[in-house]
Amino acid sequence: MKKPLILILLTFLIAFSAFKNSESPIETIRLRDYERFNTFKSELSILKSLCNKDIDKQNTINIVNQYQKVRKTYKKWEYLAEYYDPIFIKEYINGAPLPKLEQNSFGANVLEPKGLQVIDELLGEPITKETYFLLDKEASLMLSKLNQLVLPNLHSSHVFIAARIQLVRLFTLGITGFDTPGTNQDNALTDAKTVIETLQEDLTLYSNEIKEKNSSLNDTITLNFQQALLVLEKQTNFETFDRFSFLKTGIEPLYKNLLKAHQLLEYEMPHEINPHITAYNYQSESLFDNDFLNANYYINVPPQFINSSSKQLGELLFFDPILSENNQRSCASCHNPEKGFTDHQDKSTAYNDQGKLNRNSPTLINCVYSDRYFHDLRAHNLTDQMEHVITNQSEFNTNWNDILDKINQSTEYKILYSKAFHLDTTSAVNIQNTQFAMSVYVASLRSINSPFDQLVRTSNTNYNEKEQNIIEGFNLFMGKAACGTCHFAPVFNGSVPPLYNESESEILGVSENPNQKKQVLGSDKGRGGALLKEQVPFHVYSFKTPTVRNIEITQPYMHNGAYKTLDEVMTFYNNGGGAGVGIHLEYQTLGTDKLELSKKEIKQIIAFMNSLTDSVNLNSKPTNLPKINNTKLNQRKVGGEY
Repeated sequence: MKKPLILILLTFLIAFSAFKNSESPIETIRLRDYERFNTFKSELSILKSLCNKDIDKQNTINIVNQYQKVRKTYKKWEYLAEYYDPIFIKEYINGAPLPKLEQNSFGANVLEPKGLQVIDELLGEPITKETYFLLDKEASLMLSKLNQLVLPNLHSSHVFIAARIQLVRLFTLGITGFDTPGTNQDNALTDAKTVIETLQEDLTLYSNEIKEKNSSLNDTITLNFQQALLVLEKQTNFETFDRFSFLKTGIEPLYKNLLKAHQLLEYEMPHEINPHITAYNYQSESLFDNDFLNANYYINVPPQFINSSSKQLGELLFFDPILSENNQRSCASCHNPEKGFTDHQDKSTAYNDQGKLNRNSPTLINCVYSDRYFHDLRAHNLTDQMEHVITNQSEFNTNWNDILDKINQSTEYKILYSKAFHLDTTSAVNIQNTQFAMSVYVASLRSINSPFDQLVRTSNTNYNEKEQNIIEGFNLFMGKAACGTCHFAPVFNGSVPPLYNESESEILGVSENPNQKKQVLGSDKGRGGALLKEQVPFHVYSFKTPTVRNIEITQPYMHNGAYKTLDEVMTFYNNGGGAGVGIHLEYQTLGTDKLELSKKEIKQIIAFMNSLTDSVNLNSKPTNLPKINNTKLNQRKVGGEY
């Protein structure tokens, strides 16, 4: 009786094995996703149990070691988890360890930070009994939320989309140390290796399908993964890690070739799954392509009105002082193309030359890549931003009715409006169309084609001394100096990757006058004094993170223009921000420890930032303004009087 039973069992095992081997790639990945999710929960449960034991040296070591296991299991699950529920992950599992305000709520509803980055910070400090309690609290909350999560039914298209977004996340948040704010930052590179290995493990399942259609592409992707892992295996020190090499030999080739594989296999693309435009452009081939982000997402102008005619109209309006009450001030007064669309003043000149405004004029080049505007983030879009400038008594000191009345006196303007918006000349001139045209023009002031961008995209690897300095500066910027944890690649501003649909602000402790012996803060409370809903303690003295692109030509620096040179700025950061000069703020978001950058390293970082200069094709302006049936108004000057 035993033999038939054994035969039946063997037959079952063979059949089961055959079934397993016949599973499609997505079926295997669905199973892996489920297993990774449960393994993550299991390791988190073990961490929680350790936190309920008595505090002693060995148990503390066990907790630290267990946390590493938790991180590893999370990083295996992360790329799919972040794809299908990024808000859940941000709020409960792996968001930045800073308090936030709940979006779309009526009041100032504060969301306390939760998740792995909170745990990372706790373990970066001396561990006490209180630490055990807080660790247990974090683990308990995470487990509670994870137990409520229902995993979705994944498709192959999701896998490719998620994998490429994960490459963006890894490069911008992972290897910069953003993800590991408290513990040994070498963990960031361990995480990176886990991420690449996981992507390789899953995407290799599609090798046969890719090979059938393009064997060369399949071989190339295999080599790309090997090259990325080789860099991570050879270099394990966070401060000396060659991020540029990793970008060139790993991230960029994988990002490009996985898109080719996705297209080759004819799986649905993001725009076919969801037709709504997103900030991140999935169809870009490089993180440093000019179209990596969708400018049209941010300006929110109907597609039919985004054309050369509306841009031409917007440019004329931008340089036309007719927008101000005295017909002497234009947008170009503070945003001069010859000065990188700034005015090179510490604080811009006020209306009627009556003193100065409260803040420095930021560059408009690449400013479109943001979901909030002004240093205090009070404007939610470009049209809202225009409203503030037009009605502000210290800026344009006027109103829309007066502006439109003047524009309607111009036959030339009415024809331009009609052409741009496909309306007759009697109805084309209105507030919305004016805002649309100016938004289209401002959105056109963008370029990701600086010497550094070209260095990323070139196949040449024989770098001269100047280029090598730029590369070293980039590695420091994205690593040891921690600049890249606030100025996110590739725009190097505060738009948060990998989806780039949120603008960050930071509390740095910027001095009113860095040349004074005793340095003090100014009275400007920034975000904490702007929108009523955002007037909370952790927004006081918080200012928008600007782009460092074109920083070489947009001096002076900071919201108050107090720092005249990049050397001064770097010294400020190197000393720990405000805390380093005796300005102590409870919520300073900039690390208070000294960076310990040498003079040579500072010069290299500045060399990198200067290599981001790219304004050559963005400095034109009209030679004439449209004629108006008013002799006095026809005397107005292109760009304004002052």
